[in-house]
Amino acid sequence: MTLHIESQLAGSILQPNNNWDISVQKQLSAFKNPDYLIGPRVDLLQGDISREWFKWIVDQFVDKRFFNEKTNFFEIYTDVRDSIELLIGNQKDEDDKQKISELISISVEQRINFLKQDDRNRKNITTTIKEDLLTIYGQEPRCWLTGLKFSQEAVFNFTAKKVDKQPIQLPTFVDRYRPIGTNERDLCIEVDHLFPFSYGGPDDLNNYRLICGWANRVKSNHITGYSTGTKVSGASKLFPTSFYYWVIRTLGLKRKCEVAGCNNNITNSELTVCSQLGSSKAITPVSMKVICKDHDNRENRYIRRDSVKERFLL
Repeated sequence: MTLHIESQLAGSILQPNNNWDISVQKQLSAFKNPDYLIGPRVDLLQGDISREWFKWIVDQFVDKRFFNEKTNFFEIYTDVRDSIELLIGNQKDEDDKQKISELISISVEQRINFLKQDDRNRKNITTTIKEDLLTIYGQEPRCWLTGLKFSQEAVFNFTAKKVDKQPIQLPTFVDRYRPIGTNERDLCIEVDHLFPFSYGGPDDLNNYRLICGWANRVKSNHITGYSTGTKVSGASKLFPTSFYYWVIRTLGLKRKCEVAGCNNNITNSELTVCSQLGSSKAITPVSMKVICKDHDNRENRYIRRDSVKERFLL
């Protein structure tokens, strides 16, 4: 096992010199990740990998010929079945290959039907819809991903005419790992599609969520943390802006303070992240731990808003 870990470390991004070595890549693909070193974030990280991979798996079977209006499910299935035969060969028996082909064909057909209508227009979010959402969220609405409690001005502006909107006061300090408040939009109420509209999500009340402007920009139409990329910028090598999505991904999935015995959650508290390995350790998608402000002991978390430069802007 130790030798496996040594091989994995040698072939990781920490050793970019062999990043293009196919023999190292094949060796790494045969190893199971050391989950005991990842800790409680293994469900989030592995789950999102599966989401990304299965999207790619389905998309590889999409053929431009399927966009013909006369294409039916049988034609899609026949094509997928041929492709499955090429991919799997004798690794599965005929019954398994038939079942796999049927399941993938259903997803491919759904994908094709969506792509055929990718020019559909969003509905206008009317004042009535906004009022309905505020009613659903109660007297103290919060961002569904960060737990940010919206100010009275933000609530008023959500349904007000542009000429009547009130200024929203910006904070003196912002959380460097979740910098909400560098501009007024960050603190505004916006409407998010839980299931992204661009992926075929319905444009109706059941799919709407109230979200702060900052989280809406970060979340965008991404469905996993990996879909944002993991490029490290020179401005912040330990916490690049691409990690902002991992912050809201973690907050949005865990939804409560992970300190033992704490009952604070996203419905009654503002949440952020720290490192599960200690207050001085770098925060990465692997080490993120959800905490409320009652348990925040990280030094230098808050910085002056007017000192925030381009590296915090998306």
